[in-house]
Parts: sequence; C-alpha cells; structure tokens
Amino acid sequence: MQFRLLSMILFASAFSFLGCGQLEEPLRVGANVWPGYEPMFLAGSLGYYQDSPLELISFSSAAEVIRAYQNGLIDVAAVTADEALIVAESQPQCHRIVLVCDSSRGADVLLAKPEFESIRQLKGRRVGLESTALGAYMLARVLERGGLAAEDVITVAVPLPKHASAFTSGQVDAVITFEPNRSRILAAGARELFDSSQIPGEIVDLILTRRNLTDSQNRTLTVFVSGWFRALAYLKENPYDAAARVAAREAVTPQQFLDSLQGLELTDLPGNLRLLGKPPDNLEITLGKLSENMLKNKLLSRPTELPLLDDSVIRTANP
Repeated sequence: MQFRLLSMILFASAFSFLGCGQLEEPLRVGANVWPGYEPMFLAGSLGYYQDSPLELISFSSAAEVIRAYQNGLIDVAAVTADEALIVAESQPQCHRIVLVCDSSRGADVLLAKPEFESIRQLKGRRVGLESTALGAYMLARVLERGGLAAEDVITVAVPLPKHASAFTSGQVDAVITFEPNRSRILAAGARELFDSSQIPGEIVDLILTRRNLTDSQNRTLTVFVSGWFRALAYLKENPYDAAARVAAREAVTPQQFLDSLQGLELTDLPGNLRLLGKPPDNLEITLGKLSENMLKNKLLSRPTELPLLDDSVIRTANP
C-alpha cells in the first residue's frame, strides 16, 4: 500500500492545486476503516466492479482520505458531513454529494476509564482523539453536554489505529473514537459516557466528489453507486457471508462486524432519494444546522456554501 500511494503521489504532484480542474480516468475512490463504508469493498469482493475502471483505495484515517482528495490523488471520498463542509470551505462550488452512506446512531462514542461516571469528571483529564474534523466536532459536542469548556480538558492527538493501545496503556483517560475501535475498547473495560445517538442526524457519512468529473468518470460513478446498493441488498440477504468478506479490513471477526452495524442506520435507495432530493426532507437543513454549530465551535472560519446535493447519480443507478 505504501508503494502504491507513493506512486500515486508522484503521479499527482503536478496537480497539488487542482481547484476545479479536470481529472483523468480511472475513477479512484478512497475511504478509511468504518463499517458504514464497507458496502463499496463488499461490492468489490463480489465482483460488481470487475469490468469498470474503478479503483478502491483504503486509508488508515479520515485525515488521509481528505488530504488525498484535496491533493487530487482520489476523485471520490467517503467522508462525514462535517468533513465535507470543511472541504467545501476551501473550494466552494466545486463539490457535490452523490450518496448518503449512513447515519451514526451510537457507533461514534466517548469512552472513559471505568472510574469516570460522567463527562464532567473528565475536567483536567487527558482526552484522546483523532486530529480530524469529526474528532474536533465530537469533542465540542461532548464538552457542551458535560458543561465543560475546551480548556477544561487536555486533548491528546492519537492516530486512529492507536486509539485502543493509547487507552489501555494509560496514555489517555478517555478517547473519542468509533467502530470498530469502540467494541475493542469496551471489551477492555471502558465506560461509555456519550454516543452519537444523543445527537441524531449530526454524524452522517457521505460520498463526496467533484462537480466536473469527465463523462467517462461519471459513468463509472454510476456503476459505483449501483454496486453499492447491490452490496447493501447482499448484506441484508446474506449477512454472514458479507461479514466474512469485509471483516478482515475492519480487523474484527465477522460477528463483531455485524454487531458494529447496530450503531448505524445504513441508508437505502429510498432514503437517498429523500435526503438528496428536494426540500424540506433533504439534507439541506441538517447541513445548515451542522454548519452553524461548527461556526460556533470555530471548526469553520466563515459561513460557506453547502456542497451540491446531487441525486442524478442514484436516479440513473441500476441496483
């Protein structure tokens, strides 16, 4: 993977400041490890993309995904809604949301040592989190719920793959994390003090891409989305085989993967048609409220234009 990414970096070095520039084939899709992104890798395992110029690229963290997308190493990024807003802030009018993957309903959490019974008891303590928009957003919402200010806790930047070891080694007293790390850390005796079910609709995972893909890339994007919905159907009909196909990427057992889905609401085709369609039921209000909250917590520097909600791809998909 390191050699592959290095080759991509060398190839894309001339495009570090792409802005809204044209991109070339194939269609490169990037995602970090998260249960809600697994339908794309399940689709790949099932052969749904084998005849298409589509490349699925796995990253170890959301920060790497965003960096690769902004530098033109990938054309499509699986991101959270808050991350999409941060990308849009730097390049307004360049991006569109073409698919809603899921809504987190408990899979994103604050876990603490068992002696801490409330968020407020973390005052003066070390809280580990990934240096991403999602990590910062979750921290802001956690502190609000606990009646604490940012300066009341000591934040420790911890890369996603090291969340479990940082917690068990005592490097941090609490950690903001998500599945599959959530299950691992709970098994080590952690206490859950906050989860995303307490902020419904705020942590939504999306597929973000540029508005100006080439015609051939847009055709491949339709194939990607069609395979995604086929994979969702396969997961529903054949859960254990589906889990066995993707569990290794999540570094969990198939049963642990299925358990991790309990904290997610995977968004089906009707749900996507509603969320990417016309107001008042689409994502526009949710994204607007999210943007206001991010401005309040200084996660955005200024009001920014929301990414385009584009339902044209899912309407032409053939699941």
